[in-house]
Amino acid sequence: MSSGLKIGLALGSGGARGLAHAGVLEALEEAGIRPDLVAGTSMGAIVGALYAQDPVPATVWSRLSAYVGNEDFASYWAPFVPRDESEERDPQSRLAGVFDYMQRKMIAVKTVTQSSMQDESKLREPLSDLFGPIFFQDLRIPFAAVALDLVSGEKEIYTEGSLVDGVYASSAIPSVFPPIERNGKMICDGGGPFRVPVDACEEMGADLVIAIDIPAFEETSFSTGLDMILRSNTIARQRLNQIVCERADFVIRPEVTEFHWADFGAGEACRARGYAAAREAIPELLKLLQWRQSLGYKMKVRARQVLRMD
Repeated sequence: MSSGLKIGLALGSGGARGLAHAGVLEALEEAGIRPDLVAGTSMGAIVGALYAQDPVPATVWSRLSAYVGNEDFASYWAPFVPRDESEERDPQSRLAGVFDYMQRKMIAVKTVTQSSMQDESKLREPLSDLFGPIFFQDLRIPFAAVALDLVSGEKEIYTEGSLVDGVYASSAIPSVFPPIERNGKMICDGGGPFRVPVDACEEMGADLVIAIDIPAFEETSFSTGLDMILRSNTIARQRLNQIVCERADFVIRPEVTEFHWADFGAGEACRARGYAAAREAIPELLKLLQWRQSLGYKMKVRARQVLRMD
């Protein structure tokens, strides 16, 4: 669909839930809506970079599912996912439960005693395998990866140089992976203050921004003081994100709150939810695009009339 508008797609962070972006891309493609530029944060940066490199949704999902389905990748994130009651009662899973419990304890200890739990290579090498030695300038669609400078609190937008450098910076979760240190900055995952990179799309020249907002983790059980602190932080980030998303021209929110942010085994379900949410939103989105296209056409006609009068 050629609307005459420069359409920007802002893909938000969300961990495993962010795999819903792949389903959104599929639905947009079916409707003939193709973004002219893309910006992404964290998982949104990974999906966005894949799409910018090869804008075929089926290919994006094939590469993405292989990336998160890697056994080493899945085994690392598994301890973050709480085991449900049925698993805890199952004798065959109790030993695995004990192992997961010990891993979670180790994670907690590392979080307060080390600056990061994993070496940079644990994230950078899989990303290098996924994208190859490519630069932002080589991408088929303009793309920006959004990250956070912990020192200044300002956002860092990557639009040039090594693609892997930019995606790593945007995906380096604080305390899990080391930030990138350069020029007095400490650059990491921008999912806190810059969860959905609407402004990055605007800065890249988008006339209309479609934001894909992945819901934050909705934990309502507070057994410790740390749980309460984390929940308070989540609420603050959600309120900020609401303000940011109000600046977008159109927002799609996949229903993925039932899935844990680290449960990459739910990838196909998240993708399906993203597809369903986008399909439902398509009629309204097409109306908006047609209206904005019409507005643009009328403005051009008026400009030509003024020029003739002059």
